[in-house]
Amino acid sequence: MAKKRKDKREFEEPAEYDMSSDTQDEFNNEPPMLSRSDSRRGKKKTIFKYPLLNLLIVFFLLIPIVIVIVFVTVQNMGSNEVKTETESTVNVSDNTQAKEEKAKAKKAAEEKAAAEKAAKEKKAAEEKAAAEKQEQDAAAAKKAEEAKKEQETAEQKAAEQKAAEEKAAAEEAQKKADEEAEKKAAGGSHTVQAGETLYGIARSAYGGAGAAAGVEKIKQANGLGSNDVPVGTVLTIPQ
Repeated sequence: MAKKRKDKREFEEPAEYDMSSDTQDEFNNEPPMLSRSDSRRGKKKTIFKYPLLNLLIVFFLLIPIVIVIVFVTVQNMGSNEVKTETESTVNVSDNTQAKEEKAKAKKAAEEKAAAEKAAKEKKAAEEKAAAEKQEQDAAAAKKAEEAKKEQETAEQKAAEQKAAEEKAAAEEAQKKADEEAEKKAAGGSHTVQAGETLYGIARSAYGGAGAAAGVEKIKQANGLGSNDVPVGTVLTIPQ
């Protein structure tokens, strides 16, 4: 009620306006018109009339806003921490994985190099062994060929020597035969050897059929009185 009275007092017309009774009654029936300044002034007075209520309203309005701001801030801080931790974990994991991959690649390269080196060494050893074996085979073949040639040469020499000996023996036999034939044909002399008899000498000189006659010829030619002839005696063998 006091507020209404006050508002009514605030909006009463100034005393300087002098209107007729009819106009005054009609004006009183209509709501009073307020100017902008009066309206603003009235609103300000209404708002600041109860400061405690206003503080409570402002407090309750600010609480949700503060809560939202704190929640967003905490969430952003947590997300930043999680993001930082995740990035750190990812970086550490990436670094560890990169190191492991690098170590694996290095180990694989070393194993590959070692395998290639072992393969090269094995190949070189095989080639060396093959070359040595080839040289040994060539040396053995050469040695066998030389031995074969030596054997053939020895056999050829032996055959030639045998042929020469046989030829020499044949020539010697032929020579002896020729000499005996000449002796038989032209006569000659004979030196008595150990174990020879006059009959054997006559047989050799005249043959088996004329041996007895030959004994007599030899005895007469040499002046022998018996058939005993000492060893070393040179007998004349007549024709």
